[in-house]
Amino acid sequence: MAGDKLRDGNPDIADLSDPNRPTNVGTYYSELYDNEWSDAFEELTKFDDDRKVKSLHIIMEVIRVPF
Repeated sequence: MAGDKLRDGNPDIADLSDPNRPTNVGTYYSELYDNEWSDAFEELTKFDDDRKVKSLHIIMEVIRVPF
């Protein structure tokens, strides 16, 4: 119980059960870049400018980051 009181509201102590703690967020974005962004960027280089803008707009509307 004392440990819970120490952690409660204390930003300096990480809650290891929190899936959105900074180390997990960093890992998520690193994997997102390695796995998804690299492939998408390679495909977008094949498009003309107008199609690139339209494609990026659709991606931003459809994909939701879980944060």
